[in-house]
Amino acid sequence: MTFESEGFYPGLADEQNKTVLINLFNNIIDEFISGVENNFNDKDYVNLISKNVIRFDTYNLDTEDREYICSSFEKIMDAVDLGSSDGILNKWMYEFDIS
Repeated sequence: MTFESEGFYPGLADEQNKTVLINLFNNIIDEFISGVENNFNDKDYVNLISKNVIRFDTYNLDTEDREYICSSFEKIMDAVDLGSSDGILNKWMYEFDIS
């Protein structure tokens, strides 16, 4: 995760937080790697998403940044073969449960 411009994503709106956000997401990736090593099940991974996605709430992220973060979580979900975040990403993105 680089928060650089790619595709329709214009890049991080607040460049000041870039290094902090990259490090935060890299730490989250490390937690998922640890989960793979410890044979986490789907519920464990969903709990990781729930615990970690809210860590981005302290930053002033615009819609594109939030979409980028959700997309990055979805890539991790694909890597660990997790089919659903149980609505956690949608709720975080849209601030209400759309399921």
